[in-house]
Parts: sequence; structure tokens; C-alpha cells
Amino acid sequence: MATLNPSQAAAIASGVYLLRESAVAELREIQAPLGCEGMFAVADNGRFLGKSGGGPFKKISGFGYIAAGEGQYAGEVLIATRGTAQSLDWLSNLNIGMQLGPGGHLVHAGFHEVWKSFQRDIFDFLRGRNPSRIHCVGHSLGGALAMLNADALSAQKVGEVSLYTFGAPRSGDVFYSRSMSKRLGADNIHRVSASSDPVPMIPLFPFCHMPFDGPGCVIQSPGLINIGAHNMKRSYIPGVKDHTWETLLEASKPNEDQNVKSWLEQAAEGKGTILMGSASALTMIGKALRWVLARVRDLLVGALGVTLTIGATVLDQLAWLLAKGATLSVELARHVRGLLSAIFRFLGRAAQTVTNVTAAFLRWVLDLLYTSVSTMARRALAYLN
Repeated sequence: MATLNPSQAAAIASGVYLLRESAVAELREIQAPLGCEGMFAVADNGRFLGKSGGGPFKKISGFGYIAAGEGQYAGEVLIATRGTAQSLDWLSNLNIGMQLGPGGHLVHAGFHEVWKSFQRDIFDFLRGRNPSRIHCVGHSLGGALAMLNADALSAQKVGEVSLYTFGAPRSGDVFYSRSMSKRLGADNIHRVSASSDPVPMIPLFPFCHMPFDGPGCVIQSPGLINIGAHNMKRSYIPGVKDHTWETLLEASKPNEDQNVKSWLEQAAEGKGTILMGSASALTMIGKALRWVLARVRDLLVGALGVTLTIGATVLDQLAWLLAKGATLSVELARHVRGLLSAIFRFLGRAAQTVTNVTAAFLRWVLDLLYTSVSTMARRALAYLN
């Protein structure tokens, strides 16, 4: 089995965008590379279509291709999915409901709806084949779709699966992430994000990246959240150049000096450096959110196991859980206030004195945070065009 190296996977994740409106034969005629040349042969019928968008505005376009391996990849299969290339696709990203995914765990409803529109093409191609390995590759929304491909194929044990994503949003809940990490194996999950790219920062917890509790491969980029950091050709391709997966992971090890508890305590006192729009601040807010919720782990597991399945929104769930946590102890209440202070400072708003941490107030603050980050993500996707 030959693993795609970072540069090969990045070239494939970038090249698949060419198939959004063009057929394989058309690209071959003008000698436009898909990035998989010499490794996987893309037949004229290898391109598949998908539906994206919200409500009545769903649009059919090329969402990727599936190809048989050649040379050292003989007997293997590549599935490449594209990311967002126009504004209608982002409507799928904002559909933040949850559905049962192909592996039986909760996943982002918008991503899942897009995936369902082309899943039959994937399994039609694989019918009668017995691939030793399937490589699932994608950038942005394409990364989320690659995860769902990997979920379906590993759940049905079609073959061993390797997953490669760049700048991908979170696509499922913590149980989905844990299950996928176990089924694929952490060594077969290659997630690359740029530290200033806003798209991998959403959706918020309980959506969770893979591998579970793993940092993934992080390309260091300028301190403030930067919409250009989402671009494959300007950010990810040069960011992984000359790297192996091992060297990328080594450079991505988390800073052990970052202690979430002390960071929250400083934030509660209005201390510490939290710059408006800072990527590192948003990263710490995400870590702090998970840390506080972990303090009420029993409550968290019970709530997610029941209420998320009956349609409550994710932000409502988070607000309710944080409010519950604040009632459990004085210490937890102080940490929740620290989290609120950090969010206000990240948003460039004056911190408010909060004496009674209610679910309604927490829901309002979380909505401000999510709207802000989603807006930056939209700008990044517009820049991608």
C-alpha cells in the first residue's frame, strides 16, 4: 500500500475543482492536470454530479471523480471531491441540523444531503471491484464529503480507507469522530489545516475533528484569521511542499504550556492577551469550551444522546449545557464567565458583567461568535473563487 504524500494529496484536492463544470474528456483535450496523473486513471465516466444549496436553490454540478489506480497504486481506488466553488454551496454548510450518517452516527445535515446526491455513483463504480485501499481526498466542503465517503466505505468494509483533507470543516459529533478514528486508524487520517483558516474552526463543538483528540497537521500562518489561508494554491499547496506526514505532525504538536484552566481564570479577570480576530484566541476558546463541557461529562453524554436526535439546535444545546455547568459549582460558573469574557474580547466587544449565567444569554453570545466566524468563513470561500 502506497500512501499519498502531502504534495500529491494537495495537488489532487486542488485539481478536482476543474471538474465542476467541465467533463473529463474536455480537460484531457486541453491537457489540464487533475493532480493524479501517473497514479490513478480517470475514465470519461469517472466524474460524478451532486446537488448543493439550500431549499429550492439546489444546483447540480460536478462534485468529483472516482478513478482506478495504476502503477504502484494498481488495485486501489481514488475518490476526490471538490469544495465550495460558488455561494450556493455555502448554503449547504449553514444547514446545521444533524442526521444519521452512513456509519450510523450524527453528522452535519447539509454535508450529508450533498453526499447523498452522489453516493450511488460511488457504489456503482465499486460494484464488482475488490480494492485493497480507497483514498478519499478533498478540500473545504470537499473534505467534509471525503469524510462521509470514508465513513460509508469503512462501515461497509469495502476496503481499507485512507483519508486526506485540507481546510475541512468539522462534519460530525464526538461519537462520529471517535468511531471513525477507530475504524480507519489514526495513521490513515491525514487532516491538514492552516492556523488562520476560519473554515476548519466551524461548526462549533459538539462537532469534532478527526482523528479524535488529535491535533492533525497544522500549517502555521499569520496570527489573525485570514481568509486567504483557506486557498489551496496560495496556502495549502506551498504549506505542505517538501513535507512528509511525519514532519507535518511534528511541527503541529500542541504547546504544552497552554493551560486551559489558567487561561480561563485570566480571562475571567480581564487579563491575558486576547486580540480581536486572533486565530490563537479562537483556538483557545474552542479548547476552553470543550474543557468546561468535559467537567460536566455525564450531563453532556446524556444530553447529546437524547436531545440532539429530536431536532434541538447545536447552539441551544451548548447554551443549555454551559448554563447547567454554571449551576454545578462556583468554580465552573467562574470558568463559564471567563469563557464569555474571552468571546467578547475576541469579537472586539466590551466585556459585560454577568452575575446570572442563563441559557438565553449564553445562546445569544454563542450566536454572536458563530455568526462572526461563519462570516469570515464565507469571505474565505468567496476569496477561493
